[in-house]
Amino acid sequence: MMKRILLACISLFFLGCGNFLDINPESEVVNDDMFSTAEGVEDALYGVYMSMVKEDMYGGDMSVLFPEILAQNFLTDEGYWIYLSRLDYSDVYARVSCKDMWIQSYLVISYLNNIIENLDQKSVKDFKYYDLYRGEALGLRAAIHFDLLRLFAVHINSTNENAKAEAIPYVTKYTFKVTPFSSVEEVYEKVITDLKEAEICLVEDKILMPKIRKGGGKGFTGARELHFNLYAAQAMLARVYWMKGDLTNAKKYADKVIQSEKFQFVDQEDLATFMKRRISLSETIWGLYTTEISSFLYDMHMVKTLMTLPSNWKLLYKNTEGPEPGEDKRLSAWFLSKENTGNSKDICVKIMDESNDASEYSGGAYFGFSMIRIPEMYYIMAEALLEEGDKEHARDYLDAVVSARGMVKFADRDTGKDITLDDIMNERRKELFGEGQWWFCLKRLNRDVYVHALDATLKGSDRIYTLPLPTEELDPR
Repeated sequence: MMKRILLACISLFFLGCGNFLDINPESEVVNDDMFSTAEGVEDALYGVYMSMVKEDMYGGDMSVLFPEILAQNFLTDEGYWIYLSRLDYSDVYARVSCKDMWIQSYLVISYLNNIIENLDQKSVKDFKYYDLYRGEALGLRAAIHFDLLRLFAVHINSTNENAKAEAIPYVTKYTFKVTPFSSVEEVYEKVITDLKEAEICLVEDKILMPKIRKGGGKGFTGARELHFNLYAAQAMLARVYWMKGDLTNAKKYADKVIQSEKFQFVDQEDLATFMKRRISLSETIWGLYTTEISSFLYDMHMVKTLMTLPSNWKLLYKNTEGPEPGEDKRLSAWFLSKENTGNSKDICVKIMDESNDASEYSGGAYFGFSMIRIPEMYYIMAEALLEEGDKEHARDYLDAVVSARGMVKFADRDTGKDITLDDIMNERRKELFGEGQWWFCLKRLNRDVYVHALDATLKGSDRIYTLPLPTEELDPR
């Protein structure tokens, strides 16, 4: 029986930086005939990537807006979002605000399952890049399920056994049948299984991704930073194991990414521009192609002021440890004061272009948003080594990022002073500000959260760290 699925944004012209440029946003019906050619499979995968960067997913809500508001990195008093900023999910509007993110994510997962099921009927004899196709689809399916788990389910260390028993559905079949909920542990197992298989399938990226990348790659094997690649699989495994609390395995996969020597810290003079509207050809392990996220943030943060920085945000980058911690270059590179309606306001320009530049791609780094970058691997290594008791090497990994951002290394501040988990967490927050990751750092440790809208600190709990499921998902399954 012919399987059909609607995919958006898959009419592509093979120009510029591979097949991601000059996209004509039309919906097409994708069926079994499409998977009879390599070009058809690639178009289906490009359709998935372009669906992932809609505002309901990583083009806004899942990448920056929701996790940054929840983490109190940005404030808002806008409509439904105010309930999220208060970490109050009891109101029906909070549930409504999360609904589209859930629906769009599972829609994209259905696209991926259709691709995987059709590939199951093929082999490397049919398509030259069969393993790459399969690896990307499996990796993307795992990554989306993992983010849904982090957002909508309790953490694996929760004491609420009933909540842990029903986390989210892990959907692996292209079917209209309802998929039952899996437990938190089961979802982790399935995510890890998909990512490990993806890692095996994507081994060719060792050759396809050189150490020095200049952009302008063409065809399916060009611009691999914009595809779920080998190192994305390894970095995601590191992130997943870290979130789960398995630092031994997190360290194993973080080390794989670092030892590949494919990713380096950018020069300090490039800090202000290397992520602005673009991914980094040095630091980005995996990113999503989009020309819209910068304008989305410009609209939200600059024009309409729906996202504002809290009044004390600068204290985050004020390092008082040691006699000469040095200047944190991230402060001046990623934040500035901008005139708006006669008033000056502080804005974060790390990802957003403050002039709302809409010029076309002309070479170099690709337009897009980084899903995972190399500094995170160093933080995972530092934390894992600290837990093992190897405090010196833990500090070395943390210092690698610290010095790259212009500050004096911890090793050169107070002689004999060991780093702490709080040191690592503080550096994580500074480095990943605006990238949607701090909320999950807090959730993993069940930290108390100071809520600006309430002027109060809420105790860490499942209640504040678990977004509400859409009402329809609560019906008998």
